[in-house]
Amino acid sequence: MENRKTPERIGTILQRVLDNVAVKPENATLEKVIANQAQQQDEKSCRFDFDLAEFPLFRFYRPDLTKHGRDPLEYSDTITGNDGKTIKRQWRVYPGPFGFGGSSTQELLFDLLQLYAEQGARGTQIQFGTLRSLFLRRGERNPSKKDYVRMRRDIDVLRGYDFHCTNAFWDQKRQAYVDMTWRLFGSAFYFKPHPTDEDKELPFGFLEVSTVLQEIAKTRGFFALGFGGTWFHQLRPLEQRLALYLSKKFVSQKMHRRFVRDLAKALPIEATLDADIRKILKSAANGLLGKKLPCLASFHFEKSLQGHWLAVFKRNVAPKQDYSSLQLAGAALSEELEYLVFRITEAVGSDADKVWWSQCARRLGEGAITRGLGLLKEAKQNGSVRNPGGLLTTFLKDIALEHGISIGNQ
Repeated sequence: MENRKTPERIGTILQRVLDNVAVKPENATLEKVIANQAQQQDEKSCRFDFDLAEFPLFRFYRPDLTKHGRDPLEYSDTITGNDGKTIKRQWRVYPGPFGFGGSSTQELLFDLLQLYAEQGARGTQIQFGTLRSLFLRRGERNPSKKDYVRMRRDIDVLRGYDFHCTNAFWDQKRQAYVDMTWRLFGSAFYFKPHPTDEDKELPFGFLEVSTVLQEIAKTRGFFALGFGGTWFHQLRPLEQRLALYLSKKFVSQKMHRRFVRDLAKALPIEATLDADIRKILKSAANGLLGKKLPCLASFHFEKSLQGHWLAVFKRNVAPKQDYSSLQLAGAALSEELEYLVFRITEAVGSDADKVWWSQCARRLGEGAITRGLGLLKEAKQNGSVRNPGGLLTTFLKDIALEHGISIGNQ
């Protein structure tokens, strides 16, 4: 008779998972451990992921986030693909059963990434101990029952997020563009001394990290923000979001210019009227200036030649990194090239193809770019130009051909 393996109980399977979780030292109280961690995160710069700092994740302006619908948050930009080609990259965030997160979810993700970094960013779990310990990291010593319910819900929101990325990157080994779907976190574990002790916690709680996030942390790492956790938690929600975004941009850029509409999609700011978007953005930027975001020196709006509003941020000091691969945060342009790219995006009325224009500016130089912009201006004066970006590309390719220069394909 054939031997059959007895099915394992779910408790046995989960016990193996729990056996791999480190336990806090018995001779240190949980609150002392958390207090030491919180102090350490303020003595050095906190960290964040490059993509999560730039792509939209949360909604801040809906009174009831659960009724917003199931439509994803969407964002697109361009990257340099194989053979210098400019490729459209798209990011979609689909909510799980608990809907989109808001301001409290953003704070929780920030704290979880700090914990993961402090724990070496090498394991398969983020060991948070108790939910109270997460509150203590923010200086909240007396959270209410409602706060605990919200935090558990925020964890479920983060676990439910589903990211769909089109043309995420070029796989050199396989010679292929990669589309991928992934999540941030897996299972969450909480511990209590007795079945009915819902209000009591044991310090063994942890959250499983997805294999994709593990690989990101191991190979690419998180970049340093230039500020501590206590300062971050004193900011308003959109100020927090903008601080993360600017810290990423200012790793490589001295001046960051972006069309207001495009920046609103990245944060996101979901107001309908342009005037309202500018008002909200101005309030957040001035808030960061007043609270002295280390990397931000100034902020103002200006209008492009086409009448589109631009947000202009000037860097104070770059967030100091403790590794050399700054190109991971975006290839740095010289001030001259940055200005050339700005002139191009202003002339065509969009910065959606910024990577392509950067490539053109690097290979052609100021003289050729100025000539191409002059031809575009003349064409506009002589009649309607439906696609200024496409026409400028044609001009620049002709100029490149005259000089025997290859600028690739858009």
